[in-house]
Amino acid sequence: MDWLRYLVPKILLPTFTWPYRVLGSVDIASSIPPTPRLAPRIVRRVFGFVHPYLCSLSHRYCNWVGIPFDNQLAQLPFGLVLKWSDGTRLEEVAATMLARSAGFPVPKIISYGEHPDTPHAPVSILMTRIPGRDLGNPEIYERMNDAERETIYTELEYMLQVMRNWSHPWGGDRICSILGTAVRSVRIPSHSVGPCESESEFNDHLFSSISGHSFETRDTFEEKVVVAKRLRSMHHAVVFTHGDFKHHNIMVHNGHISGFLDWESAGWYPEYWEFTTPLRFGSRDFWWNALVLRLGGSKYLAELESEKALVPLTVDAWAW
Repeated sequence: MDWLRYLVPKILLPTFTWPYRVLGSVDIASSIPPTPRLAPRIVRRVFGFVHPYLCSLSHRYCNWVGIPFDNQLAQLPFGLVLKWSDGTRLEEVAATMLARSAGFPVPKIISYGEHPDTPHAPVSILMTRIPGRDLGNPEIYERMNDAERETIYTELEYMLQVMRNWSHPWGGDRICSILGTAVRSVRIPSHSVGPCESESEFNDHLFSSISGHSFETRDTFEEKVVVAKRLRSMHHAVVFTHGDFKHHNIMVHNGHISGFLDWESAGWYPEYWEFTTPLRFGSRDFWWNALVLRLGGSKYLAELESEKALVPLTVDAWAW
C-alpha cells in the first residue's frame, strides 16, 4: 500500500479522515438538544436502494487499497464508512445525531437507508470515519503514559457526567430510546423491551425468562434467584445512557478521545446500567473494568452482583 501514499490523493486513502472534534475545543451541551427529526420514509427507502451499491463498491475498494473487507463496517474513499449490521436501527441514527449536536466526538451521519427486505438489519448508515484506534486494542492503553491515561479518564468522566445530568424529555421514570420507543440491548431478553413506564416494569422483563436449565442442582438455581431478585428491591434514577460502554467503542488519537461510537443501545435506563454493562464479565483487575469502577461503577456493586446472578438464569434468552 506504500505506493498509494505517493500516487493517490489522500482523500481516497483508507486513512483519510475529516477534521474531528477534540473535547474542550467544542463545549458539550449541559442540556439535552432537541430530539432529531428523521428524514421521511421515502427518502430513507431511496438511500436503502443506494447503500447496497456502496457496500459492493467497498469490496472492490478494499481489494484495491489492500485492507480487509468488512460487510458490517464497509470502508469507503472520501473518509466515509457504511455501517450495516444486525444492531443498526433508526434509534441509533437519532442517538448519534443527538450526541453530535450536543458536541460529543461522534461520526457525522451523511445518510441512512431502510431495508425492509432484511429485517435482521433494517437500517444502514453512511457516516464519516473517525481517526485513531480503539481502546480495545491491547497495545493502545499499554503504551500510554500516566498523563495520557489520566486525560482519557478525565474526558470519559466529563462526557458521562454531562449526559447523565440531562433532563428526561419523555418522563422521569420512562425507560426508552431517544425516540421514545423500545430500547435495544443484547443484555435484555429478546434484545428489546419497552418503552417501560417504570423501573419495575423494566425489571419484569429482565426476569421474565428465568430458568434453571444451566444449573446442576435446584439449590444452586434458587441461590442465584435470591441474589438476582435483590435488584427488584432497589430503586434508581433513570438517566441518559450510552448503553454499550466498552473499550472498543472508544477511539483515541494523539492522546485524546477522538470518537465515542456505536449508539444503537443508547437511551434512558436505570442509573446503574451504564456501569454494569462492562463490569459483568472479566475481573475487576482488568484495566478497563478498573477504570469503569473509578468512573462511578463502584457505587453499583450490589446491582452488579445481582446482574451477574441474573446472567446464567436467563441464558436461554441470549441467543439472537
